[in-house]
Amino acid sequence: MTRLRERITELEQEVQERDAVATERTQSVQSQVDVHEQRAYEAERFRQQRLARIQSAGQWMLAADQALEQGELGVDNALNTADQDFSVVEETASSDGQGMVVVHSQRARAQIALARDAAGRRDVYAARIALQAAGEELRLMRATTLERPGSSNALLNR
Repeated sequence: MTRLRERITELEQEVQERDAVATERTQSVQSQVDVHEQRAYEAERFRQQRLARIQSAGQWMLAADQALEQGELGVDNALNTADQDFSVVEETASSDGQGMVVVHSQRARAQIALARDAAGRRDVYAARIALQAAGEELRLMRATTLERPGSSNALLNR
């Protein structure tokens, strides 16, 4: 009878040890899940911010294009604001591993610089063509942001 009680005590201790290990593992897994959820939340927040900045940049580019169409050459403020928006998009995309968004943002910013330079030279046609090219980069940037590719190595998947 004593032996049976000792065995029951041993088994109870084993069960308690297993429960402790299982609880520890569960807490570890929950901690990992929490970290992944937080990362996903942050990534989505950055994505939404990028989309808002892309839209804002597009509106400023449109305003600049409409001004150029009317013969107004003072479009620096609109182009600077669009460039600033793209700079923020580039920064958040880079930190979020969205390499193609970074590439499209850099290309759009280069086209905006060309448009600014052309407007400074009073070449409305070249400025509007550069804005059109920047608009295409904006379209690609927006589409890429909406697709949410998981890696900056998106070119490798094509």
